[in-house]
Amino acid sequence: MQFKGAFLIVAAVLASSTPAVFAKEGDVLRATRVFHTIIRQSPFLVESSTTVTWTEGPSVTDTATPTPIPSTVQLAPRA
Repeated sequence: MQFKGAFLIVAAVLASSTPAVFAKEGDVLRATRVFHTIIRQSPFLVESSTTVTWTEGPSVTDTATPTPIPSTVQLAPRA
């Protein structure tokens, strides 16, 4: 029991001391997900993967300020 507790403490310390990975704007990142797939032929269980690639950028982008309608333009009345 003591070994299990010591192992959990060591694992928690190592996990918390691992530096986080931060991408800079413009970095291209790739994530691969591997999962088991059942098929009808031998070997019946194979590994499949899906790869997602994206470019790191700002989460919020600035939008252009809407152009005001000049007062000389007459809008058609609603019916």
